[in-house]
Amino acid sequence: MIDNVSALYDKTSSCRHCQATFSTKRIRSGTLTMVNRDSDFYTTFKEQSLNPILYTVNVCPECGFAFTDQFRDKLAPWQKQIVDEQISSKWKPKDFGKVRHVPEAIVSYKLAIYAAEITDQPHSVKAGLYLRLAWLYRYQKNVTEEMRFIDMAVEEYEQSYIHSDYTRGDKEMTEVRLLYLIGELYRRLEKFDLAIKYFGKALAFRNHTIESGIIRMAQDQWQLAREEFKEKKNEQKIG
Repeated sequence: MIDNVSALYDKTSSCRHCQATFSTKRIRSGTLTMVNRDSDFYTTFKEQSLNPILYTVNVCPECGFAFTDQFRDKLAPWQKQIVDEQISSKWKPKDFGKVRHVPEAIVSYKLAIYAAEITDQPHSVKAGLYLRLAWLYRYQKNVTEEMRFIDMAVEEYEQSYIHSDYTRGDKEMTEVRLLYLIGELYRRLEKFDLAIKYFGKALAFRNHTIESGIIRMAQDQWQLAREEFKEKKNEQKIG
């Protein structure tokens, strides 16, 4: 078992709303051993208590504004005003800068989602928050909440694709990766026709991308979605 104390370190963060500085935990790179990666990129580690997604969200203890590194660097005056009215005026100081478990991480994501919505952050940023929150519910084996937030995530990812803001929320996100992910999230929601459509869009990049791994995944999941769609139609006929 990894020593949690040595694997974690304190990072000083500056609030994008009130400019207060505060300390938040991060995971040292090189301390994690990956066990499995799901088809929607959720990663299981040997020591799940050190999953980096637990610490993705920064929560200002002074004003309550929750944000990730992908939020816009500065808030406009109208955004500051709405944060003051909707968040800070109701905030009771709480420190999220200590060791986090899944319940605290879930709260931090919900705070960040609300902050992202009222300050109109890019679709890709909101999508990433919804998806990671879904993953936390998967870890808890709470399928209902997992699917609820996957549904919200895929809507935002679609908007991100339409508005081409997907590199804002994830530097590793490319068009083919995004198309694949939208397809996979729709497959998990059993919206197989949409899943097949987006996997097909990803496969159209077959000869125009160096991301051969994503193309292989898209091919596999496209085939799986087609089989699942066929099974669903057969069940409906029988029913």
